[in-house]
Amino acid sequence: MKYKEVHYLLLLVIYLSSFCAGCKHKPAIKPMFVVKNDQSTGLHFTNQLNPNKRLNALKYMYYFNGAGIGAGDFNNDGKIDLFFASNQGENKLYLNEGNLHFKDVSKEAMLPQDGGWSTGVSVVDINNDGLLDIYICRMGDYDSIHSKNQLLVCQGIDKNGVPYYKDEAHQYGLDFSGFSTQAVFFDYDGDGDLDMFLLNHSVFENETIGNRDMLLKRHVPVSGDRIYRNDGNGHFTDVTKETGINSSVLDFGLGVTVSDINLDGYPDIYVGNDFHENDYLYINQHNGTFKDELTNHMMHTSKFTMGVDVADANNDGYPDIMSMDMLASDPNILKRSLGDDNQDIFNLKLGLGYYYQYPRNNLQLNRRNGMFSEIGLYSGVAATDWSWSALWMDFDNDGSKDLFVSNGIPRRLNDIDYINYVSNSEMQQKLQSESLDKKDIDALNKFPQIKIYNKFFRNEGNMQFQDIGNEIGNDQTTFSNGAIYADLDNDGDLDIAVNNIDAPALIYENKTNDKKNPGKNKDFVEIKLHGSSKNINALGAKIVLYCNGGIRTYEKYPVRGFMSSMETPIHVGLDKTKIDSAFLIWPDNSYQRIVLQPVNRLITFNYKPGLPRFDYNRITNYWKNPTKPMEDITSKVDLKYKHEENNFQEFNVEPLIPHMVSTEGPALAVADINHDGLEDVFIGSSKNKKSVIFIQQPGGKFLKSSQPNLESDSSYEDVSACFADVNNDGNTDLIVASGGNESYGKSEQLKPRVYLNDGKGNFSKLNNAFDSLFVNASCVVPYDFNGDGKIDLFIGGRSVPGHYGQIPKSYLLMNDGKGHFKDVTQKYADGLSDIGFVTNAVWYDLDKNGEKDLIVSLEWGGIVAFMNHHGIFTKKILTDKKGWWNFILPVDVNNDGNIDLVVGNLGLNTRLQASEKEPVRLYYNDFDDNGTKEQVLTYYLDGREIPFATFSDLQKQIPILKKRFPYAADFAKASLDDIFTKEKLESSEILTENYYQSAILINKGNLNFTVQPLPWLAQLSTYRDAVVVDANGDNLPDILLVGNYYGNNVQMGRSDADFGTILLNKGNGQFDCESINGLVIKGEVRHISEINIDKKKAYILARNNDSTMVIQFKDLLKK
Repeated sequence: MKYKEVHYLLLLVIYLSSFCAGCKHKPAIKPMFVVKNDQSTGLHFTNQLNPNKRLNALKYMYYFNGAGIGAGDFNNDGKIDLFFASNQGENKLYLNEGNLHFKDVSKEAMLPQDGGWSTGVSVVDINNDGLLDIYICRMGDYDSIHSKNQLLVCQGIDKNGVPYYKDEAHQYGLDFSGFSTQAVFFDYDGDGDLDMFLLNHSVFENETIGNRDMLLKRHVPVSGDRIYRNDGNGHFTDVTKETGINSSVLDFGLGVTVSDINLDGYPDIYVGNDFHENDYLYINQHNGTFKDELTNHMMHTSKFTMGVDVADANNDGYPDIMSMDMLASDPNILKRSLGDDNQDIFNLKLGLGYYYQYPRNNLQLNRRNGMFSEIGLYSGVAATDWSWSALWMDFDNDGSKDLFVSNGIPRRLNDIDYINYVSNSEMQQKLQSESLDKKDIDALNKFPQIKIYNKFFRNEGNMQFQDIGNEIGNDQTTFSNGAIYADLDNDGDLDIAVNNIDAPALIYENKTNDKKNPGKNKDFVEIKLHGSSKNINALGAKIVLYCNGGIRTYEKYPVRGFMSSMETPIHVGLDKTKIDSAFLIWPDNSYQRIVLQPVNRLITFNYKPGLPRFDYNRITNYWKNPTKPMEDITSKVDLKYKHEENNFQEFNVEPLIPHMVSTEGPALAVADINHDGLEDVFIGSSKNKKSVIFIQQPGGKFLKSSQPNLESDSSYEDVSACFADVNNDGNTDLIVASGGNESYGKSEQLKPRVYLNDGKGNFSKLNNAFDSLFVNASCVVPYDFNGDGKIDLFIGGRSVPGHYGQIPKSYLLMNDGKGHFKDVTQKYADGLSDIGFVTNAVWYDLDKNGEKDLIVSLEWGGIVAFMNHHGIFTKKILTDKKGWWNFILPVDVNNDGNIDLVVGNLGLNTRLQASEKEPVRLYYNDFDDNGTKEQVLTYYLDGREIPFATFSDLQKQIPILKKRFPYAADFAKASLDDIFTKEKLESSEILTENYYQSAILINKGNLNFTVQPLPWLAQLSTYRDAVVVDANGDNLPDILLVGNYYGNNVQMGRSDADFGTILLNKGNGQFDCESINGLVIKGEVRHISEINIDKKKAYILARNNDSTMVIQFKDLLKK
């Protein structure tokens, strides 16, 4: 069977995901950029595509990827010129004549025009003669296209100031013929000369869905990335195999950039791959080899990665990574487009060895501890449509790096209706038999065609970015691909040029520094480097500024964004900048101090051998973590237990729920169970696994205890537990609450259990401890609420299995003194039984009357207290902020004598953004009258309330929608009333959320609380638990937060950005956020508990589907 033509249709669903983004634009009031068209600039260049029978989007899946730009001073006249690559036309060279006007000198420059399909452009002085050369990637040797990559070496500059070129790719050994995307020149082996990384893409996608390890061994001559070593004699040698990079049919490379990502002085490589293949983070091993370490440092990536860029976006000295994808922000486009994989395909790919990937732009924040937190949703840059080039650049010379994104595609290849059209049997037969005719080619015109605006994001600090589309004057909608930034008019600010499909190239003139108003210009310098004889333009050099309380870094690597490169001076914005010190680090890691004065607009530095070597500790040690270092002591204390979640496909039962509620464990409880003065540990298991008890031994080691009664109850899923003496015999007993969300009705697996302790730490199950109590629980917490000397219980209801949206029952349980509990909720706590979706609860005396009150956290609700008045409870809402609250930690954070509450929430790094004006809602109703209620989750996008679920998922669950909306285009335009009917929506049970920030409820006295959000670094993931610590020895209560949650649906994506966070108390209720000093906590932490080990304070962390951890502040280990 031939896959050549079938490929597109079979994987179109996977490849071309959702996109869109803002075709509405407000007119610019005070433009930061003004669009200059070709009539103004002379850039009469159009990347015109002309599909034909032999070459079109149905045959070549990257037909609409466009082409790149090269920027550099090609004729050495002090002005930046532009080279444009073309797919089906002629490549063009334009010389800058000044005042943003360019002249086409392609013919005089003797550019070879062989009809090849050009893609990426790399500007480099390959022979170090002071004249810039141009390396052009091509799509070669495919069907009607037969070409090779070109290396246009400048032969000189003629009397008219025009450079002229000769293709010498063959002589240099760089005339690769295949599917090339982009080349990067850099010195990977530290020998002083420039080597080349060649990014290639595959077109064999339907032959590459299989075991990843096997496919990585499959090599083909026309694709697979390459590294070429510079032999120093004018020739390059392919050393791909020796360097350890991947070079296989899985290399769907669309983006590449080079940066010293781990700040060790050696260049690393980030490769963005399309489709199911992982992105690559190649860390230089200092010996001429690389190691792909992406899965060690990142928790997920974009899925259809296109352009990439690396730069320090928050001025902490550490590189951050931006990758482009296709998530839409326009609801009309989003809802008619194919998007994420369904849950089964997502899990299948994981099983085949591929990593966690989501089809949206990713912003990887460098956490300065070897890890990256992906924060694109928090930062506001995740959804920019079908996006190609990402460029970190300083729009306004304020020293902060802003973000430009080029986007757009001529045909909406992922449109659901068109996919259905081309998937019919007749078209499939033609594809397989290679018998497409003109009529079929004309059918491409049926693809939706919507031009969109490129995106401009201003850096607002705290890694948040503002869309400034209304500050772009004369803006135009385009299909833009390759893009560069450079000071094209020499006025001291960075302009932008874009290569467009089917339209002339555009320049965005930056108006920050206006020659007509020089008094308001913002300070800057441009730094030109003259490197060693083997690297004359000093590729790999860095500028490091210590200023304004931070570190600004700039790296000299021309290739950035998508298929484009910029061999230009380093532009440094200095507006309102006070420089403490500045360093120039040369590519060999020697360095010199430099002085940057804005009065000197262009500064040139020349390399001198013998300079001292730069110590990168100057950057990595700049940020002193003020907290005491911690360490993982799990192995030392022998508390080794791995929780293994059972395989329950909850989304197959309820496909429309936003997240699972079947992975809430493991339970964790700590107490001295054998009267030896040492604290012991219970850890719950998932269904069909065995919960465990560890007995602490003298000296701090733990020994697993044999507990036959516990082991025989392995069919339960233990999500919460506590120790308490339920029968007043002086021994600490064990109470366990079960969850899992997979047992129904009066299933035995929904019963809580009591295990009585014989005083020696041996437990036996107490029969009939609970009278007909069946609950999918979230928590069990003990307290003698009526003061009769008998420990009572509260058990929170998490959900009704199989009926997410129906309020579960929660229970206040009275003890008869023998460990048997009776439901007394209605009698003593009106409103508690149906309070909502309880996630956690604590007993604490809020009103200081000597009786503990019950405080519960709710999903789809707020934080609610039931105030205890001699055993009778009254409901008190502590905050009306409704969210996905996960825990409550009572602590007086400001030392005013009133107990405040630290409360964990979903966070802000999510596709769901909730507010009072635009809440997130869940409509729960039987929308198709089949006797089963469905969940319709909605949120606001572009001011419009829309369903969160995809068109496909809604149709599967509510089949009547297939008849109501035969076409996705109609569904996308429909209102909620149109889709579900007004009557059904109004008769639904409606749950609402309007606040997602984790926060502190500050107690103002008299049970009045104000909500104070935690710092931004504590909003990047969901938090599930916390403990009070003293992290810096100042005796102020600090907070150790833990969390993450992976059980969201695919569209939501994993909440995985936290690695353990300490809220450092600065007094008066104010906190700074710090990473744990010296320790990284990965995974989903469900519970954390303080525990004394060998008379020293430690903390035990129960992680879902992972090993339990025990951690401790290091200074406590000193004897």
